[in-house]
Amino acid sequence: MNEWKPIFLAARKSLIQLGGIALLCVVTVAALHMMASSLNSEVQDLGRSVQAQRGELSLKQENLLNMRSNIERFEALRAQNLIGTPDRPTWVEELLASHKRLGLTTRLVYQLQAPKTLAAADLPPSATVVPPDETNAEPLVHDLQFELRDVHEGDVLRLIQDFREHVKGRFRVNACAFSDPRASGMTAKCVLRFVTMPQPPAAQPAQ
Repeated sequence: MNEWKPIFLAARKSLIQLGGIALLCVVTVAALHMMASSLNSEVQDLGRSVQAQRGELSLKQENLLNMRSNIERFEALRAQNLIGTPDRPTWVEELLASHKRLGLTTRLVYQLQAPKTLAAADLPPSATVVPPDETNAEPLVHDLQFELRDVHEGDVLRLIQDFREHVKGRFRVNACAFSDPRASGMTAKCVLRFVTMPQPPAAQPAQ
């Protein structure tokens, strides 16, 4: 043992330096490990953030497509006189045009009733009807009544079909009655009911 003592004493400085280097290496490795863990955590957080942003972007793109689709559908409905203020006079003009196109010689008598709400649509004529509120989004009905004398049922059906093919709007035959049969034909009284949806008023900006 005494023989190694001088050697240990001579190598003491080198051993201390070696120990310091080893300790420094351990500290460095530990620091690098901590840094790697931190970077890995940041990368994972960044990945989750990117994934979340992709999800939000996908949702926004889907909402944008839905909005564009709804706008196109809204414009199509408005073009068909189903939304907003309908062009009521064209309904009468188109009915007269259909009557003329088909070459019907009997006189066409018509009356376009004032618009009513659905709740008041089928009230008797003697009932008091409150005019619809333009700010309300409740659907409105418009009854176009017409009468033809000395016609056959087929003529009336052809008139309604031709009118349906050309008129700007949608309607249903709400009533159609035939009376006073003669050799020259019958008297037809029909009601064509249009339904429209008022366009909601624009939202007022906050004061």
